[in-house]
Amino acid sequence: MRRLWGVARVLMGVVVLLTGLLSPAAASPAPAGTTPADGAVAPFTGLPVRDSKILTRRPLAIKVANTVNVRPQGGLSKADVVIEHRVEYNLTRMTAIFHSQGAERVGSIRSARLPDMEWPVIFDAVLCFSGASTEVRKMLYESDFKERLLEQALNGPAYFRDPKRAVPHNLYASTTTLWNVAQKRGWNKAPEPKLGWTFDAAAPAGGSAASNLKIPYPTRSDRVEWRYDSKAGRWLRWQGGAIHKDAGTNTQLSAANVVVLTAVHVATPILEHGTVDVGINRSIEIQVWGEGALTVYRDGKAYPGKWVRPERQSPLTFLDANGQVIPLKPGNTWMQLVPPDMTVTAQ
Repeated sequence: MRRLWGVARVLMGVVVLLTGLLSPAAASPAPAGTTPADGAVAPFTGLPVRDSKILTRRPLAIKVANTVNVRPQGGLSKADVVIEHRVEYNLTRMTAIFHSQGAERVGSIRSARLPDMEWPVIFDAVLCFSGASTEVRKMLYESDFKERLLEQALNGPAYFRDPKRAVPHNLYASTTTLWNVAQKRGWNKAPEPKLGWTFDAAAPAGGSAASNLKIPYPTRSDRVEWRYDSKAGRWLRWQGGAIHKDAGTNTQLSAANVVVLTAVHVATPILEHGTVDVGINRSIEIQVWGEGALTVYRDGKAYPGKWVRPERQSPLTFLDANGQVIPLKPGNTWMQLVPPDMTVTAQ
């Protein structure tokens, strides 16, 4: 159902951060196919980790820009999950979930959007963002995760700026610093994710062959293409017709799983830019509650089904036509959110 757009008074204080004294655990996963002595497995990737202490820290949901002038972004290859979705002016933006790994330069970091009302609940994460429009900001600070907001406007020392880049595209963060802040705030606890995900290295039965996937986001420079590399067993990413790389590693972004999740998109009365409503500057609500169609792409195959999340605190689960959970391949996942009227092509 639609959310109500009431206005409520929010009192916010400026918090001055001190230098972190506690460092988070090392962020390196164990090599694929190995199992650490304690059998620890990351909940968002299904991969073993070198040290189970890694899994006691809170996930970070970091808002990352995706305009042409910020590509290649930093750190996306280290995220357990990346969620790409529409925003105003027909552009896309990302929320990157960091948990089993970290990156020392993530960004550029931009402002939160209405879909970010959902991800901190689903992944039990700290939301890290530069700011938000007035109405969206009020909603965040009245939310059920209001104690886990790390906004740059109120927590400047948690972030840094690159003087070689133009404002506002020069804001970055180190996950080490962000986890240090979470530790001092008492937030750095093992997550209780609202996910019904399972992982299996063996591809499930059924599915149809698919080696190329195209997602036609409205702006040509944002259109996504994934191509399956059978030798690597991974999907490789292009955006706007160009290879999409991680600036930190200078390697092409890739995924073990690509999940195309169809959800209702609603243009709300909230204006993200300016004071005059010109239609395409409205904030977009993406209704990731209830259920909708989805397709899981893994191992060069497409597995259609549906996603379900009947209540806010319910797990986000991917089911096949028989109501069984579709297992993901161990590794990272990219979630591509699309509206029902968008035609995604797979060959």
